[in-house]
Amino acid sequence: MIKERIELNKILLLNIFMLLFIACEKKINKQNTYSVLDTSKVKKTEPLLSKINYLEKIQNKSFVISCGSGCAMTYTAEQIIKEKSSIKVKFKVEMYINEVLSDTYEENYLFIYDTFNGINKILFENTKRDALETLPTGAQKSFRDFSKELINYLGVNNGNIQENKYIIGKNLVKIGLPFSFYQYFKDDYSSIKYPTYEPTSNLIEFLKNENYEGESYKSFVIRCDDEYLYLITSISRGDSEYFLLITSDKSKIIDFKEIGSIGGDDPITFKVLPNFTLEMYNGNEDGAIPFKKFKITTAGKIVP
Repeated sequence: MIKERIELNKILLLNIFMLLFIACEKKINKQNTYSVLDTSKVKKTEPLLSKINYLEKIQNKSFVISCGSGCAMTYTAEQIIKEKSSIKVKFKVEMYINEVLSDTYEENYLFIYDTFNGINKILFENTKRDALETLPTGAQKSFRDFSKELINYLGVNNGNIQENKYIIGKNLVKIGLPFSFYQYFKDDYSSIKYPTYEPTSNLIEFLKNENYEGESYKSFVIRCDDEYLYLITSISRGDSEYFLLITSDKSKIIDFKEIGSIGGDDPITFKVLPNFTLEMYNGNEDGAIPFKKFKITTAGKIVP
């Protein structure tokens, strides 16, 4: 009888031990399973969250342009399609007259960038008219600002941006031609109409080697494409300012020429025409007759 009780107690103890072991193993497995699933979940959701944040930064972004007295239009990016060498944006346009919504419609624009990821054209899809040529200056600036944010978030050419050796900036904005110093002066040196860029150390070193060391430098872009970069670079020294026309390709400076100087008794000014012909003038007057002319060849050389 005692022997049977001992055997029974052994069996009960063994069963209790087995139950505790199984419960413990389940708990451990549950903890381990949770850890694995949690890590996997993080790994899977991080790129998704990143992608959502990435799109939200630019999609549904709005800007406002004036369309006359008491009239304003709000442009909101609703759809963005990245193509091979451009980005198509569908905008919802809301027109307000005296702060009251009067009309809502859609407009599609093609944002076309150059090799340096600077905005080249912004074409209205229906008419192919370039917003950078047809819209008022304030509206142009709004579209240019949007184009910079667009390329910063999405990029073109799979994000492989050409390295610019001579000026600092990726989203280069070209100055419309003709570009004359007289009009630049008349426009009170507007930084909106005439954006400038800081030269790189490569360009500054080149200028110093050519005896054009200055206290400050700035460059205007007049051409920027797959082949060439043409700049008008200003060098300030004391009360004087000198202007150089510089042509370059992707790897080297091709040619340069001093085209203007101001600050002295006999200022020399200039005008660059759409065909890259350059005229130089004595003084700064409208309608002056050029005393010297140059042109930029298809190879980037500056010749008489």
